[in-house]
Amino acid sequence: MNNQIIKKCIEENELQLSFWDKISHYWSVIFVLIIPICSITYKIIDVINKTERPSRDGEIYLFVIPIIVSVLFYILQKKRLSFKIVETKLNIDEVFKITEETANELGWIINHKTKKYLTANTNPKFTSGSWGEQITLIFIENKILVNSICDLNKKSSLVSMGRNKKNELTFINNIKRASH
Repeated sequence: MNNQIIKKCIEENELQLSFWDKISHYWSVIFVLIIPICSITYKIIDVINKTERPSRDGEIYLFVIPIIVSVLFYILQKKRLSFKIVETKLNIDEVFKITEETANELGWIINHKTKKYLTANTNPKFTSGSWGEQITLIFIENKILVNSICDLNKKSSLVSMGRNKKNELTFINNIKRASH
């Protein structure tokens, strides 16, 4: 994560993803759109070939319902990229101490740690109900931006069984507790 990406994360209050990470994160949206895309493609081919095929009852539902579902999935996935903001007067060393405590508590594996940001992942067991989470913390003056999403380097997932929320809330509560 370079300074430009960090700046954009702060400006937009949203985790910035690379092209392939976006594909992974939004895979459910893309998957649901396969049927409407195929339908449109076949209709275009029919028009080009001047082939008339009668429309079947209910055919519109194969087009409309997946588009509605994909829009809902997009909104859900987009919302998950938003950062939670924690205000604190703790210095960076105190924040790092709390981060390490939270990492030990929740089983985070810290990947990158600088004075500006930290990234971590979880590596849960097969029976945990999750493929893993990706945690991002960005440190700015008197604030910490917190985000946890399903791990983009593993299988795409719409659910984390509450683990993303637990990652965020545990870290936020630990910061607030230490701030008082």
